[in-house]
Amino acid sequence: MRIPTESYQAIYDRYSETIAWMDSIGVSLGRGRTAHYDNVLEYWKDNYRSASDGETRKRFPDFVSSIFEIHEFLAIYESLKSVSPSTLDSIANKLQKAVNGPIRASDESPKSSAARNYLFEAIVAAKAHMPSRGVTAILDAMSDTGISFQRKKLWVECKRITSPEGIERNVRKASNQLESIFRKNVGTGHLGLVALDVSKILNDGDGLLVRRNDEELSRTIAEITELIIRNHSGVWQRVFAEKHPKIISLIVRISYMATSEDRNLLVHVSDYGLNPRIGISESNSKLQKSLVKVLRS
Repeated sequence: MRIPTESYQAIYDRYSETIAWMDSIGVSLGRGRTAHYDNVLEYWKDNYRSASDGETRKRFPDFVSSIFEIHEFLAIYESLKSVSPSTLDSIANKLQKAVNGPIRASDESPKSSAARNYLFEAIVAAKAHMPSRGVTAILDAMSDTGISFQRKKLWVECKRITSPEGIERNVRKASNQLESIFRKNVGTGHLGLVALDVSKILNDGDGLLVRRNDEELSRTIAEITELIIRNHSGVWQRVFAEKHPKIISLIVRISYMATSEDRNLLVHVSDYGLNPRIGISESNSKLQKSLVKVLRS
């Protein structure tokens, strides 16, 4: 996994571009959390070198939380900025909802989680949009998002998980939603995936993953993803066994703010793991392996 390195000034510049792009596709930003993140980053990019220890202790948790959220919006912008605005109505609607909600993820409750839930849907769409490599997001999907790949339509239902106890309930709900889609869309060209963001199980939003160097950080992130799958795959495999055979896999996503001590700079890291359903056909297994290869290239 490549860990990008940017100065805070460069991140601020890209975030300004992201804000302008969201405005251009019809997202009304107001003075909610996106404006707060802009203000926090604008201050920190100019003052982080000279800030006193007391000021750093006071401001740093908010900065970590803000820059974590900023990177989520940046990922969507970088992937979709070249897409015609006329085809982005669904993404714009998700982002309009995503710019609301509590400023800090740690202040989120079940009643105020909708904003970041919609943001996750847009993030998955952005991750899957690589037209030059033969994979594109279905931007007007009938599910939370969709992926077009090798003449197949992969409908994706996205759920953010805040506790291990919520995994089964959310996988079951997502599977039921996919089954509803299959009832309306018959044929082998339609398949289903469940995507889980488990980041909040691991980190409320203002914590830091600290490792000595990039190599150790990359290894740790991969190990965390593998551990999540190993510890919980029995839960979703049990649900899948009861559900439509067109549901072929589960995607796990984690994201962190981290520090690679050798570089002494905050970095945003994310990882995706795919856990195929037990007993799927050879053709669907090959399809998933090809998709993973493309997305990781």
